[in-house]
Amino acid sequence: MKNLLKTYTLVFITLFINCKSDDDLNKTPNSSYYDLGVLPDLVADVEWPLEPQIMEQRNIRNNTEFQEASAVNGVSAKVASGTYNDINITCNDCEFILEDHAEIQGSLTFTGNRIKWKGGLVTTGPIIMESKGDILIDNLHSITHGGELNNFSGPATGWNRVALINSTMEVINGDNNGDWALFIQGKNGTDFRGNNFILANVRLESDAQNNRFQSIQNLVVVDSYFNSNISSKNGLRIHKGCKDVYMRDVIIVGANTNSGEETQITNGIFEQITRYNDVNNHFSNGIGFNTINVTINDSQCYTTSSNGIGQPPSLGVASGSNPDMKAWDGLTVPNSSNFGADH
Repeated sequence: MKNLLKTYTLVFITLFINCKSDDDLNKTPNSSYYDLGVLPDLVADVEWPLEPQIMEQRNIRNNTEFQEASAVNGVSAKVASGTYNDINITCNDCEFILEDHAEIQGSLTFTGNRIKWKGGLVTTGPIIMESKGDILIDNLHSITHGGELNNFSGPATGWNRVALINSTMEVINGDNNGDWALFIQGKNGTDFRGNNFILANVRLESDAQNNRFQSIQNLVVVDSYFNSNISSKNGLRIHKGCKDVYMRDVIIVGANTNSGEETQITNGIFEQITRYNDVNNHFSNGIGFNTINVTINDSQCYTTSSNGIGQPPSLGVASGSNPDMKAWDGLTVPNSSNFGADH
């Protein structure tokens, strides 16, 4: 009788879980992947990627096995150290856990949905997101070698819930007309089609362009470092409008470039931003003239210009409070070794 009762109980629990929607099962607490800290109401509803529903386990030891697993829905694959060719992850509900010395000498493309990726090294690139979303990338180190190839990029098509955490994206021998370490966009025409993008503990390096966030709604960037080697053409670029933007504890070296006919930022909060630049522009002035409801607080401004040192910088079109501008020698920036991938 007790065994029968246990059986009925297990059946009831199983049926109850199966009746719940995917969203109910997969809503991820703030700290499950990365602790974003206390978020302002502006982006408190930001959503992490949904968890993949795993059905089988595999171990990958060669390129053929990797290619096969990349098309299997519901697979969880552990990828051993070694060298692999171009990989296109077309499966849905899948995860790939790579050893640090698992190296992809080619492109890495995410085409499927609900994909979880952790670890590994990409030494040729690029990394391309062609998915509708629910992509989590954790502890990936990627190096792209110029040739008008963005390191990590997303298309101007509909996508939702993408997170890049604990990762390093680099471009070497890039072209100033392109070659972004990160170029993520979510707009085609006048519609926002990119939603819920999280960047946390990410280091972006490029000797061409550094980063471009374009037309994203619910954009959260924390604990990151842009252009620590002082080689990028820019330090931050927000282009063609982003809505509901939150940045905190981010180091930005170089100019801020914000462009596009649309309002560049609608509803933005920037906190504890440390910026290094060669002109007498504070971080807030680089936000641009087409902004609505932008607040900048407690952000440090270091400049090689002798003008205005010790004076409160103008907030321009933004509101908030900031410390005085401080002198910078143009060479010394904070150590970046604690940012990004751990390999």
